[in-house]
Amino acid sequence: MATSTAPPNAGRTGTSYLAGLADGRRVYLAGEPVADLAHDPSTEGMAAFLAELLDEHRPDGELTGPDGHPLAYSLAHSGDEVRARGRAFARIARLSGGLMGRSPDFVATVLTACAGAADHFGPYADHVRAYWRHARAANLLLTHAISDPPADRHLGPGPNGEVQTLRAIRTNDEGVVVRGAKMLATLSPFADDLVVYPFRPLGENETDQALCFAVPVATPGLTLYSRPSYASTPAGDGPLASRFDELDAVCHFDDVLIPWDRVFIHGDVAAANNLRPGTGMTSYAWHQSAVRAWIKAETVYDLADRCAKVSGRDRQPLVRQQLGELGGIVETLRGLVVSAETGTRPDDFGQHVCDPVPLAASGMLNARLYPRAIELLQAIASSGLVMHPVTADEDPGSAGHAFMRTYFTGAGVDGLAHGRLLRAAADLTMNRFGTRQVLYERLFLGPPETFQAKFYDIFAAGRSVDSPVLDGLDG
Repeated sequence: MATSTAPPNAGRTGTSYLAGLADGRRVYLAGEPVADLAHDPSTEGMAAFLAELLDEHRPDGELTGPDGHPLAYSLAHSGDEVRARGRAFARIARLSGGLMGRSPDFVATVLTACAGAADHFGPYADHVRAYWRHARAANLLLTHAISDPPADRHLGPGPNGEVQTLRAIRTNDEGVVVRGAKMLATLSPFADDLVVYPFRPLGENETDQALCFAVPVATPGLTLYSRPSYASTPAGDGPLASRFDELDAVCHFDDVLIPWDRVFIHGDVAAANNLRPGTGMTSYAWHQSAVRAWIKAETVYDLADRCAKVSGRDRQPLVRQQLGELGGIVETLRGLVVSAETGTRPDDFGQHVCDPVPLAASGMLNARLYPRAIELLQAIASSGLVMHPVTADEDPGSAGHAFMRTYFTGAGVDGLAHGRLLRAAADLTMNRFGTRQVLYERLFLGPPETFQAKFYDIFAAGRSVDSPVLDGLDG
């Protein structure tokens, strides 16, 4: 792959990104093809936000390092550089309220971990390094596709031995031809490239599934089948969903050619199964997700606090207790990020990373804390979630305008501004967008109980403190 000699991010603007979405990518939304995601009512809000995010990568901004590259794509050589990357994660999360589980900085930092430990990829190490440099210079919007279709997980091969799971079917001088599916590729309709690798451990006889590669979304033979958009019409009736619904999709590879310079693992089961410990990507990914979890909790708290103050419920003792509990959730998740960033250390590959134990604790606790935060928001916003002004009521010519504006008047705001707060709260607590958000956080690291058991191993392995009070009681 040729490495660009242009200055970092040269020409990469929000405008050029939006224009590039009409690149021939095959995206089906609720069974219908989407010709241009930048202008379709179901997708234009998310596309516009991503364009704004690209424009935020200014040379003097919080998202860009001294070398001009995005901090999410930057390896850290000191604790200060780790914390700078964390501040970039926080800035991106605040721009979206933490509501994007696959904001582009997530896979950017995963790819960066792979580049920092590229020797894990053996004969393809230089491919990983070159692709990372290319993605960093272009500030590519990446996401990944790693889960297998559910039929294969439960039913195994079909009557003729066919499987739906993505696999290599042949090679030629140009690259590897792959066939099959990967699923739940969050953000994929809007991404530049997909990074694909296995999620589950592979058996020794599954060498054809031992694959890791990167591929542009607009590649011939690749089709994305997305779930329906949660964006509403008008957008103001779902102010969060219409702006931050990143979409999830099944990716169908119909004999797609992956050029050799985009292939990182091919046929090596050991390299695929040891991808996470072999690259240290977990600390990178968990750092981004822990920051996002903290900022997302802040968003819920701020929305609940504003709803309570506008309605006057902030004077009620019970509501004040609920707001206090929400504040405690925010501070717990923030404190775990601070602890992880304070405990930075060199990893096995010579890069500096966070202490993984607080990051793992954040992921484990957030699976329960975020659903609880939404319960508290529901209780605080109360009946306003069921009945509130809609966008149409903001039109002075509408039948209910004068009545709604008066009926919902709150402390310091008129009824229509109060209604906008309640619509946002309903988006997070009652609508499909909010329900998906809860499920996403609950299962972000897999089944919560399974990860709790895993955290026991992580926590116990990091313990080195004696307990004098207990010493001798068991011996």
